[in-house]
Amino acid sequence: MSTDEIDVSTPAMLSFYRRLYPYKSIFNWLNHEHTPTRRFTHREFAFTLQGDVYLRYNSFATAEEMKKQVCMLNPTRFEIGPVYSARPRDKKTARPGAFVPVQRELVFDIDMTDYDPVRTCCSGADICRRCWSFISAAVRVLDNAIRDQYGYRHLLWVYSGRRGIHLWISDKEATDLTDEQRKAIVGWLSVIAPGIKEASKKLNFRGGHFTLPPSLRATLTHLSPIFVKLILEDQDCFGSTEGWETLLEYIHHAPLQATLRKLWSDDPTRSSVDKWGDIKSERRKKQGEKEFVSPVL
Repeated sequence: MSTDEIDVSTPAMLSFYRRLYPYKSIFNWLNHEHTPTRRFTHREFAFTLQGDVYLRYNSFATAEEMKKQVCMLNPTRFEIGPVYSARPRDKKTARPGAFVPVQRELVFDIDMTDYDPVRTCCSGADICRRCWSFISAAVRVLDNAIRDQYGYRHLLWVYSGRRGIHLWISDKEATDLTDEQRKAIVGWLSVIAPGIKEASKKLNFRGGHFTLPPSLRATLTHLSPIFVKLILEDQDCFGSTEGWETLLEYIHHAPLQATLRKLWSDDPTRSSVDKWGDIKSERRKKQGEKEFVSPVL
């Protein structure tokens, strides 16, 4: 079970920990009760100190004890780990096999670098208001998918501290999941594997309409309204040669690929909006051709 990290800028670190950090709220969120339970007392906290000193298997009886230790160590960051069968600070004295993780929130990590293949305004660790729209769309889709398809209700979205956002799911059913069950959920929610070749092979929707599974039909409800503004107008994802060649990979119809490639090569000034209009126009022309594969959402 992985850990999640909380980053704070170094100059005001100690003042932040002493005056602003919401220890009580963190305690209530992790503990689920007003008085300490194993969800908190058996929870691991790992600290990174100045000089990259890493301290694992810290645990606390109360929020006040946690605050005292954090202010004393003044870590550059700390991580919230799983709940163990014994208190993490007692790990060295626990009998063999008696110290194992037993609970952990279901955590999803959405990183802005995951969108480097499609965002045109920034890349790498750089983030701007424009490309943050990708994260906003992802939150909308994932939040609804988790609630509607799995029935989870206790969802917490937090800024990762660097270049993305994390979702923590605290429902008991989610915290009790095994690693294999967690992987299964991620697999169910995944649409395509990384890499254009693999992606284009999987996105093979035939005819004038999509026969999508319910899990994907729901996403269109949230993504369709923002597709034109974000992908076509703002990011102009298909404006460059690389961009529209990537788009053509999703069209499994060689004659249509050739037609569009020639049209766009002859007029390189055509915007993503224009190119999307070309695809829809050709789609209408070939509506009755069984072999035509539509990329249109």
